[in-house]
Amino acid sequence: MARRLGGRLKAPTPGDLPVFEEVLGNGLRALILPRSDVPIVVCDLYFPVGSFDEPPGQTGLAHFLEHMLFKGTDRFPKGQIDQLAFVAGGQANAETGEDFTHYWFLLPSDRWEIALQVEADRMALARIVAEEVEAERAVIGEERARDAESPQVRLDQAHLMLSYLNHPYRNPVLGWPEDLARISADDLRAFYDRHYRPDDAVLVLAGDLDPRKAMERVRAHFGRIPRRRGEPCPRSWDERPQAGRREFTLVESESLTRGLLGWHTVPRGHRDAPALDVLADLISAGRRSRLWETLVEEERLATWVEASHAPAHRAGQLFIHVEAAPGAKPAELEARILGVIEDLAADGPTDEELARARNRLEAGWRWEQGDLAGLAAGIGQAALRGDWREYAREHRAALGVTAGAVRKAAARYLVEETLTVGWSVPRRGRSRPAVAAASPAPDAVAARPVARRPAPRAVPSPATPEATLAGDPGPMIEVPRSVTRLVDYRPRRSRLPNGLRVVHEARPGTGVVALDLHVDAGWLREARPGVAVLTGRLLEEGTTSRSMADIAAAVEDAGGSLETSSTGVSLRVRAEDLAMAVGLMADLAREPAFPADAMDWTVQRLLAELKADRDDPAFHADGLFRGLIYGSHPMGRDPRGTAREVRALTLEDVRAHHRAHYAADRSFLVAAGDFDPRALARLVKAHFGSWSPAAAPAGPLPPVPPASRRKVRRVESDGEQVHILIGHLGVPRDVPDYHALVVLDHIFGSGPGFADRLGRIVRDEMGLVYTIGGGIADTADLLPGLFRVYAGTRPEEADRVAAAIAGQVRAMHEGAFSDDEVDRARRYLTGAHVFDLQTVEQRADRLYELERLSLPLDEPILWPDRIAAVTPAQVRQAARDRLKPTSLSRVEYGPISRRGQKSGAA
Repeated sequence: MARRLGGRLKAPTPGDLPVFEEVLGNGLRALILPRSDVPIVVCDLYFPVGSFDEPPGQTGLAHFLEHMLFKGTDRFPKGQIDQLAFVAGGQANAETGEDFTHYWFLLPSDRWEIALQVEADRMALARIVAEEVEAERAVIGEERARDAESPQVRLDQAHLMLSYLNHPYRNPVLGWPEDLARISADDLRAFYDRHYRPDDAVLVLAGDLDPRKAMERVRAHFGRIPRRRGEPCPRSWDERPQAGRREFTLVESESLTRGLLGWHTVPRGHRDAPALDVLADLISAGRRSRLWETLVEEERLATWVEASHAPAHRAGQLFIHVEAAPGAKPAELEARILGVIEDLAADGPTDEELARARNRLEAGWRWEQGDLAGLAAGIGQAALRGDWREYAREHRAALGVTAGAVRKAAARYLVEETLTVGWSVPRRGRSRPAVAAASPAPDAVAARPVARRPAPRAVPSPATPEATLAGDPGPMIEVPRSVTRLVDYRPRRSRLPNGLRVVHEARPGTGVVALDLHVDAGWLREARPGVAVLTGRLLEEGTTSRSMADIAAAVEDAGGSLETSSTGVSLRVRAEDLAMAVGLMADLAREPAFPADAMDWTVQRLLAELKADRDDPAFHADGLFRGLIYGSHPMGRDPRGTAREVRALTLEDVRAHHRAHYAADRSFLVAAGDFDPRALARLVKAHFGSWSPAAAPAGPLPPVPPASRRKVRRVESDGEQVHILIGHLGVPRDVPDYHALVVLDHIFGSGPGFADRLGRIVRDEMGLVYTIGGGIADTADLLPGLFRVYAGTRPEEADRVAAAIAGQVRAMHEGAFSDDEVDRARRYLTGAHVFDLQTVEQRADRLYELERLSLPLDEPILWPDRIAAVTPAQVRQAARDRLKPTSLSRVEYGPISRRGQKSGAA
């Protein structure tokens, strides 16, 4: 951990992890990492089983079983696990990979033992019931359908299938549809009995706990679980080394040309893995990296490129993803990429490149120290491979990589014989989506006839208020009712004579600083659509005293990161680079050069980005919904503008926007991290003190027109799912019943897991969706946000899902929820609020939002008391006042013409 010694910064170094380790008599490995800076505890349980271990013909089995373990045990029946985490003010979830399955809890530190009770019980006594298997099969089918709609996922999967011919890594973790269709409860039980064993598992506890007492509780809960008899059958495969280039092309209906180049490398833990990690970093991380500089900045063949080394437990690959610029051909892109690799293999990296990569890795390690969940995952996954200390050793090894090692790795592994190349190219003359004009909805969504199928469980229809209490589980063990308090939170606010506001919070010992400069210059202030975003993008293209290359060098050579946007500048740097960062931030905001030669290429990249987003159906549906609700108001359109609007912008439009809005009294600066507040004040005064205030005060934001009558808009498009958005105009953040609305949202559709109504009923009980959620408070801002619910579902279930959502909206409006549901939501909110205030970056983000919304800085301190004071009567009154079930507008985007047809998908 970082600390101050003799007044000088000692950065956190790999190895500064005081982990306590014990192997129980049954073989369970327990690791405890005490950290007292935030009152939370992470509990991670890892089993060394994933998609690799599935028997032939049963792909998706490991992931399916992960879903089933949330169906509970005799002690914690279906719904209890999520509800226990919820009332404890925590969260629970899981993930499945190729080589492991990971279950985790995040809980306040006075109630973390709940995680041990649950995990010990389901390690040995999970219930796998046939009727629940069928319900979850439908949910996993929705998860597969969601992934199948992503062109990047399709490209990735095709690449794996060709680069691995027999190895289990070629199979999707979610499984193939034909295999999922025949997996039975007996298959799941057999897989569970074979692989869920204490002698193979790793348990990690990290956070605010006493390690000795915590280890005692681990022994008490897990020590009596017996080892399983026999050994898991090792999975065998016959995958000969690739001995020649492989390639494929997907012809898609999407808009962009995308490429994926992948070479076989080494598994994690191999001595060459660190050199390959560094190689991937230095060829694509930052604007001065070899691939980015060549493809994006100089030759303008690509709008985006990224390299990554992905070593898994039994094999690895180095990937290069690229999105082509308009007119660029796959062959020329590929030639330039391979040329960069060949140069690196011949000459190796320069000293400057290697130093930059090391600084970035060293800075990254510092940032990781603040992320408790990330630390727990790092040591847990390393322990699965044999020794948790490998987590830190890998960082040390990467920092020690030499130029010669990078050159040798490139020459040895990035060769033609092990290369697989895939391209996704647009189909010529692709069909356009059929758009139905928005029109008043003559029939209420909830009143539409619903095509029903047999429900997996006998529950009342959630389209009626009477269904709202069905399957409403209560916690079976006592959970502490104390309120979790934020510790060590001491922000300060000041103002320069020119009007610039400064908000800061010192976090000594972290070794990092997060800086955010906000300027009230976003798209609600612009004179022409798109000019605010374009101005923000051009800020980093150069100033009157620094070129784009100078800016990139200042940030990237120090291992920092820079982001500019329509509302200002963000920098993430090491503590010793604070002076550089403040000076650069001031230069970017105050003296941008807006070079003419950068304007055209920035526009082209922005257009490519708009085009790429058309390939995301959920994003497209959300844009349609905003337009339906806000109409011609700026909040009803994409902040970036349309392609036509962006093309029409000129350099003078950009300069005029900057002159009109970038001023000291329309801005504020947030700083969080490891700095001396007095030193920060001197730097801010030196660099921002002479910034002029605006010539005139900012006018009011454009008012949002009153809510219009409800409308329905349907857009026919290719795809697997219909993307549904239902809702109406919401509220601004300053409404007096805001806290009651937050509680309402967590009853209705914003809770974690299956703790809220929509997740519990529409997803878990009815099995109609994989993703569903929404509410009214999360988008409340300076102007009214949206009351909005999103769901993705099969076309034949679209009407049923829409009716279920509308029924729950009506139930909320009528107050058909219990006082106990209100209490659970309050308990969650008074505990979970500290999760988003762990890291320096999270603190900066929260301070930024408080200042932008003109909220008091002590809001995070007062939050739990304000939530605890909300009464059931206040929540019901807020629901009656704010939710309008007869005014619900709806957008459907996808293969809506298939509504009512029987699906053949798993």
